[in-house]
Amino acid sequence: MSEKYIDTSRGDRILLTEIWYPKEVSGFSKTTGIQKYPLVLLSHGTGGNRFSLIWLAKMLASEGFIVASVDHFGNTTDNKIPEYFVRYWERPLDISFVIDKLLKEPAFSSIIDHRKLAVVGFSLGGYTSLALAGAGLDCSLLKIASKSKQGKKELTVPEMGDLRGLIDKIDCQQVPGHLKDKRIKAFVALSPAMGLGFSSREQFTVNSPILIIGAEADTIAPIKSNALKYQRFIPSSEIHILKGNIGHYIFLPKIKKYEAAEAVFFEDPSGVDRTIVHQEVGAMIKDFLNRSL
Repeated sequence: MSEKYIDTSRGDRILLTEIWYPKEVSGFSKTTGIQKYPLVLLSHGTGGNRFSLIWLAKMLASEGFIVASVDHFGNTTDNKIPEYFVRYWERPLDISFVIDKLLKEPAFSSIIDHRKLAVVGFSLGGYTSLALAGAGLDCSLLKIASKSKQGKKELTVPEMGDLRGLIDKIDCQQVPGHLKDKRIKAFVALSPAMGLGFSSREQFTVNSPILIIGAEADTIAPIKSNALKYQRFIPSSEIHILKGNIGHYIFLPKIKKYEAAEAVFFEDPSGVDRTIVHQEVGAMIKDFLNRSL
């Protein structure tokens, strides 16, 4: 089911949200609220949408989780606003706002276990997850890093091209200093990006369970400067690296028919079965959430 939320505090920011729930929940309007379920928020990658992790949403819902996936306004497949591709701080605020809504609406609030909230994010959504856990990106450092060779590599993306000019225009003074949401108790980051904005452990005030999953052949958010870097700065985090010729976009849905320009997102190398990888990753996430919530 779909919900449309509007954050009036941020210029009437529209947050389309898709919600999946366990089959035993026959209808929100009729529920007594006796049975309560953990809530998992999903955050898509840059230029993606609320269906980018649909395979995971359905899997988690079948295992007893309520899942809410948010369209990050201006940074989606069908709503590409260039400057919003670099307004990274808006995304954690989106997740927190949707949590506010879900926990206040009686139909949802009555079936959500308010003590068991988690977030799973992919790519820029992986950063979103870590930011909500207490990772404080240094805007000035990101702008400096964007001018490096590695910065050019990581900040030129298939979805929008070279983002460095837009990053250079960010007014770091407008970036909130605090994005952590203490209501969320477990965090998963799939091929997290934005590692360029971190250089020390002092940027992390993380005290919750963290699972990081990276891909060995990731050239969009290389594990050395992202997944492994985050794990180094968050020693308590768990990390799993998908070995072999598995790349960044393995976490997107398996699509049978796609345009030639979309091959970068949906075409896998010989020997890589996206369905099997999804099953393995889904099992890891389910186990982590069951242990952590």
